[in-house]
Amino acid sequence: MSPSGLPREDTMGILLTLLVFVGLAAMPAITLAQAARDLDCAMHIKAAQSAIDKVTDDMKGMEKMPKDQVGNVNTLLRDAKELVGVAQQACNKPKNDYDAARAIAKAEAARGSAEAADILHWHYMKPMPGMKGMTSDKSGMDMPGMKK
Repeated sequence: MSPSGLPREDTMGILLTLLVFVGLAAMPAITLAQAARDLDCAMHIKAAQSAIDKVTDDMKGMEKMPKDQVGNVNTLLRDAKELVGVAQQACNKPKNDYDAARAIAKAEAARGSAEAADILHWHYMKPMPGMKGMTSDKSGMDMPGMKK
C-alpha cells in the first residue's frame, strides 16, 4: 500500500497517466515556441553578415594577390551581400510565415556564398608556405595581412 491508501500499482498508474497528460498538454506551447524561433530570420541574417564580415576582413591587405583570384572571391562576396540585403528587406516586414521562411532561405544562401568565398580564398592561399611572406604563385607575390 502507498501512503495515500491506494494499492501501489494504482498510484503508479495514476502518476503515469498524469505525467502523460501534462506532457501532451505542454506540446502545443512547445511547438509554437519552436516555430516562432525557427522563423526568426534576423538570427539567420546575423550569421550571414558575420560570415561576410569575416571574409571581407580577411581580404584586407591582399593588393598583391592575383587580380583574377581577388575577382573570384569578391564576386562570391558581392553575391552574398546582395542576398543578405534581399533577406533583410523580406525579414523587416514579412506578410506571413512564408515570407519569413523565404527571408531565411535568402540569408542562408548569403551565408553559403560568403563561406564559399572564404573556402576559395583559403584555397588560393594554401600554396603559401607558413602564412608569413605569403606567396600565391611561382612569381613570389607577397600577401601581407592574412588572418587565420
